[in-house]
Amino acid sequence: MRKPAFTAILLSTIVFGLSACVAPPPRERVVYHEGGNQSGPRYCHTCGTVRDIDQVEIRQQSSGGGAVIGAIIGGLIGNQFGRGGGRAAATAAGVVGGAVAGNAIEQNDANLRSGYAWRFSVELDDGRMARVTQYDNPGFRPGDRVIINGQRLEFMPRR
Repeated sequence: MRKPAFTAILLSTIVFGLSACVAPPPRERVVYHEGGNQSGPRYCHTCGTVRDIDQVEIRQQSSGGGAVIGAIIGGLIGNQFGRGGGRAAATAAGVVGGAVAGNAIEQNDANLRSGYAWRFSVELDDGRMARVTQYDNPGFRPGDRVIINGQRLEFMPRR
């Protein structure tokens, strides 16, 4: 294989490989619980009243993908050095070093994405309960009127 072609393949592998090491951002969640009277007049199904607020810890886990991608990239780089047995040793060292580095990068990213979030229990106007978890609390208190917009709580517009 020609050096320029190999270099292009190596750089492509590195770029795509590093993007696989990044953990996805934590998801904000809304969980609905059935209950109450839903056969009455039409209600705003995403409007309600905050009943309870808790702070919860979010822990992100690493998947091991960083170590795998790091090992592949390290092996490809190590394979560029030496001849014969020296090349095999350089490739092995690249695999091990890449795996350690890739795992450390992924673990660091998971630690940065861990932290605390707010869990809001909301009694919806139709009688159901919803639990919304999000990373910020813009000042919600029990008794506040809110609307669930997508996966987030917002203050209910005043009329």
